[in-house]
Amino acid sequence: MCAREKSMPYPSAFPTTQATWLLTLVRACVADESSAKSAAIAQVFVMDRYARPLAVFVRGSSLARLGEPAEIVNGFFASRLSDAEFLRAWDRSGMRLRRWLMNGILFYGQGLARDGARASGRSAMLPAVEWSRLEGEATTAELDFERAWAIAVVREATARAENELHAEGRTVDFEIFRRHAIDGQPYAAFARELGRSEQQCAGATRLVAQRVRVRVAELLREEGVPEAEIDDEIARVRAAL
Repeated sequence: MCAREKSMPYPSAFPTTQATWLLTLVRACVADESSAKSAAIAQVFVMDRYARPLAVFVRGSSLARLGEPAEIVNGFFASRLSDAEFLRAWDRSGMRLRRWLMNGILFYGQGLARDGARASGRSAMLPAVEWSRLEGEATTAELDFERAWAIAVVREATARAENELHAEGRTVDFEIFRRHAIDGQPYAAFARELGRSEQQCAGATRLVAQRVRVRVAELLREEGVPEAEIDDEIARVRAAL
């Protein structure tokens, strides 16, 4: 499992044609000189975005009985992401990445339970009713997971929009958006301080909100969401928040 490198490139450094950015990396993980680098970047991408949502999922399900959520997630990443075939199998599945990872950590947890049972001399398999109960209770755990994932996506999209606006010399526009949309302040509370009218502040907020939406769509494409389904997926992000 690789650690984050300071020189790790941003997604924009990997232009794509028919495939999304992450899928491009996954499909590059073949026996050539660039495969290790492609695999490492894909691993970091998945770990950065999904470590917290998966820990939330573990905490809210019966998997929590198997150990500390963060340790289970780290073990899952070390076990699965070390094998490039895990993400290639996701590519072939046509499944949403978050669903693939959720299913994956459930199977990983079942393996942990078997190993623990063998070590203690008990039956190697948990009773079927235990796993049926786990899957049944996943409605709550999955909702928590979806919300944590949506928060992670929006935060990353907002950070990308902020960096983009800073580079364009429009830092004040993002500051207006932050104070109003994130901190909940009325325009009247800060418009004069920032040298804008309330109407101008409203315009800046709309502009930045649109930038964030564009970046959310970009992040969803990176996860393999088809273009025709982007709007529906953005609606799911909003509903989960």
